[in-house]
Amino acid sequence: MPRHTPSAPSPGAQDAPAEAPPSGSELYWRLRSDVMEGHFPPGSALMETVLSSDYGVSRTPMREALALLEHDGLLERAPRGFRVRSGTAEDVVEIYEARIALEAEAAASAALRATELDLARLRRQHELILQADTEDGQAAARAANFRFHELLWQAGHNATITELLVKLTARLRIYDSGPPSAFGGIEPLHQEHEAILRALHAHDADRAREAARTHLRRSLEQRINALVGGDEDSQS
Repeated sequence: MPRHTPSAPSPGAQDAPAEAPPSGSELYWRLRSDVMEGHFPPGSALMETVLSSDYGVSRTPMREALALLEHDGLLERAPRGFRVRSGTAEDVVEIYEARIALEAEAAASAALRATELDLARLRRQHELILQADTEDGQAAARAANFRFHELLWQAGHNATITELLVKLTARLRIYDSGPPSAFGGIEPLHQEHEAILRALHAHDADRAREAARTHLRRSLEQRINALVGGDEDSQS
């Protein structure tokens, strides 16, 4: 397994003693972030001894962090430890279809359960997506868009649906061979988010469900186009 330099600690962590190892929770989140950010490509072997040395921790907390990431669906067992999950284009489509079903229900639930604070946060995040697209580029707009969806899940106030969506979207992140097309255009994204927000403000569960489903199905089409393009490139 190639040696890996862990991601930098969060701001302020440099004030801690140099010898202080990360806590179990910090280790889990740092390793999870490194896997999702592509520091370990799909199929990479992750060996407990090497990672313990790289992250400056003993083998016990590293073993526990790896087991949690397996539970999250990001890793799978391998002969000598774990490896980062890899998947086919069909896997990506299958996971995304499950996401569509769950997120449509999250939107319907949000139409009935969202608080004024939930709605204000969603509206603000919607505005930030437009700002990010013009000021910081597509990467920042993509991150702001994903945060909008996280807030939508939370507004549904269904912990089980949110937990499942977190796992599904994490698996989509590592299955992507590269970042997909941002949104297929900021204007369609803006219109689709507006349709979701209008349904939430009207407390119309059916409209919210259908608006979320329409939005995500267009996103799935973008992914399929990118996957097909990637297959063609690999064969050329």
